[in-house]
This record gives sequence, C-alpha cells and structure tokens, in this order.
Amino acid sequence: MFVLVLLLGCQNACQNLCQTMAERANECGLSVSQDELESCITKNEEPTEERAAQCGDADDPERLAEWWTCDEVAENYANGAS
Repeated sequence: MFVLVLLLGCQNACQNLCQTMAERANECGLSVSQDELESCITKNEEPTEERAAQCGDADDPERLAEWWTCDEVAENYANGAS
C-alpha cells in the first residue's frame, strides 16, 4: 500500500505527514485506502509556508502516537482526513 507513496517521492512536509498518518492508522488497526492516501498527497502539493512548517513539526511518528490516540485517528479518517 505505501509503496506507491515511495514511488511518488513525497517532496514536502505535508505530503510526508500524509504517509506518517496513514502508518499511524495502520498501527491502530485501521485501513487507509490508496485513494485516501493519494488524495491527501494531492491536496497537499503546494502548502503555504506556515502549513508546511506545521506539518514538519507534526511529522514525527513517536510524537504523533503520543498526540493522536487510535480513536482520534479513526475519527480523523472518518471525517475525510487531509
């Protein structure tokens, strides 16, 4: 599932965060479809400088696991994560 992301070569912090969030969801036993992941990556092709900085700050798998419980991750994806 995540192989395509590696092939796409995520190039900014927000696109990388899409991948990290999908991995967190997987850790929680949730399934993130390839379409959902690609949608997130596409939506984040040109983030503002401020948004890119926020994404960069959040893109740490260990901190993300502390900040986002599995219930919060599930709710995020149920609400159309981006």
